[in-house]
Amino acid sequence: MSYEQVVNKIIRENDVEQSTMMKTPCLRYKGGFIAMMFEKENSLIIKVSPERVDELIANGKGSEFNFTKKRFKEWVLIPSKSENLYESYILEALKYAKNK
Repeated sequence: MSYEQVVNKIIRENDVEQSTMMKTPCLRYKGGFIAMMFEKENSLIIKVSPERVDELIANGKGSEFNFTKKRFKEWVLIPSKSENLYESYILEALKYAKNK
């Protein structure tokens, strides 16, 4: 499922809305960032636990996000080759946000 298709589905969830971050459309839960497409890397960014970020990187499913030369410990880039999994990754980010 494409990012746009997931957005159209997930914004029906309570407290999920579209917003912007870094001049780019993103998804937020109760105002907190959960996901967005990062066109510069042609990847989805999701916000999950630091342990999950490390796991996704170690398994070759994601890569570190360090746009400002600083590592974002809760953000991971998911490449577009995994677009068919974007829904599950975004739902995982939403679950993480709900449990914080």
